[in-house]
Amino acid sequence: MNLIGGRALVDTIERLPDAVAAHARAVPAREALVFGDARLSYADLDRTVDRYACALLAAGLQAGDRVAMIVTPRPEFLLMLLGAMRAGVVWVGVNPKYKREEMRHVLGDCQPRLLVSIVQDPAGRRYDADLVQLAADVDSIATVVTIDGAVPGCGMTLAAFLAAGDASAASLADQLNQGRRRDPVSIVYTSGSTGKPKGAVLSHDSFFHSYKALSESFIGHEHLRAGHRVICNLPTNHVGCQSDLCGNSLIDGGTIVFMETFDPAGILDMVERERITMLGGLPLMHQAVFDQPDLEAHDLSSVQVVAWGGAPMPAALLKRLYARGYFFALHYGLTEGGSINSVSPPDADFTTLTETIGRPDHDNEYRVVDADGKVVADHGIGEVQIRGPGVTLGYFNNPEATAAAFTADGWFRTGDQVMCLPGGYWRFVGRIVEMFKSGGYNVYPREVELALEAHPDVAAVAVIGVPDPRYDEVGWAFVLPRVGARLEEEQLRQYASAHLANYKVPKRFLIRAELPLLPVGKVDKPALRQEARRLSGAA
Repeated sequence: MNLIGGRALVDTIERLPDAVAAHARAVPAREALVFGDARLSYADLDRTVDRYACALLAAGLQAGDRVAMIVTPRPEFLLMLLGAMRAGVVWVGVNPKYKREEMRHVLGDCQPRLLVSIVQDPAGRRYDADLVQLAADVDSIATVVTIDGAVPGCGMTLAAFLAAGDASAASLADQLNQGRRRDPVSIVYTSGSTGKPKGAVLSHDSFFHSYKALSESFIGHEHLRAGHRVICNLPTNHVGCQSDLCGNSLIDGGTIVFMETFDPAGILDMVERERITMLGGLPLMHQAVFDQPDLEAHDLSSVQVVAWGGAPMPAALLKRLYARGYFFALHYGLTEGGSINSVSPPDADFTTLTETIGRPDHDNEYRVVDADGKVVADHGIGEVQIRGPGVTLGYFNNPEATAAAFTADGWFRTGDQVMCLPGGYWRFVGRIVEMFKSGGYNVYPREVELALEAHPDVAAVAVIGVPDPRYDEVGWAFVLPRVGARLEEEQLRQYASAHLANYKVPKRFLIRAELPLLPVGKVDKPALRQEARRLSGAA
């Protein structure tokens, strides 16, 4: 079997675990998962996924039932996800950083039969009391399974759970691998920036779409993906971890090296030790890694590809990466659209990589429409709408939200606004809810951020709208300087005035040593809004 053609493999399988089985037959000894000193080959992975699937069935879970996990990026997460897919069970990730009430919301909404959890995270937080209380509060939870130890009076250990499946494996084998591409396999709870998190239901097709979309960045360069080695340190409840990193790597026959936390210095050590070939993440994550003071002391010669999503790469950082000779892959996407919805072409130039989010892929269908539902022309701004195989099956247990998310003719409303550029490219201008009016004019935060990030001493910028008694709202810019650079507020104001219309120039420039980040690596704008409210009140 020629495993270089991952796209061809996707077109011949029904379920993501089928890719694992294909690689187990073709390259059984190739490393699939690495975590510390633990290493699983594709043959090991295939057998272990069956163990997890049988354990789920032996525990009484049936097709469509939910198994929820509170877990950091480690092999048990992926083994349970793939095992659930083989058993026809739906996997649900719960962010380990959530407080108990936030966890209760997710679990109460998805109603899992089984809850699987770590007992302690790398930062030292223990979940004993949380697990006991959650099991008492959520009636659907029949069993709690703990990964890294036992919780007295609460469920069983993972070893015992798997052993129960081993005892019944022979009688359960014919129940495995019955699912189809459009069956629900994962529920991803969104960030909840406009209310409590909603559970987007994803199918195998959502995972396959992510692969097909990203593969458009590698046309003619497929060898860069086959058998690659990648670090997985994103939150397991996020589609970027499940699909973009893990799912895509498994389809390519690659090796996933798990890190439980995002540690820029640790990433450099990991790249050198494990000969990582592809670095993925958000631009600010790459910024933190390549700003490490001992960068040049590490052997990074194995890295061939730098990939990122969510936003264009800051120009200053991209110039540094260009000098290293990397291949670049940019993408934008959202959970409900199949994770990846626009990509950079393999010959993308500097401007494309720094000022656009690429162009839409060819697996889903896309349109950009104005407030009246009319498709916008070049240089027009509108909302991205999507339909196709990658799109969510809907929001779990929430028919009202599902109905509101789709147009009458079946297009999913993303809430993301882009400017349509010649050649089919998009420039991201922000969420509809982030756009603000200043003196009657629309201000798109990403446009202001791009202008300020062109300053040679600026590493990154986050712009938010803040209430103002005269102009209704004004922009505040939180600015992260480049390493070693010194910035002054008046200097930035003059720069912004020279490059932006007056109503777009932020009223305040707040220079910060770091920007608050969400667990997935995006700037935490809700936290910045809270800070702005506090500072406004103090003023």
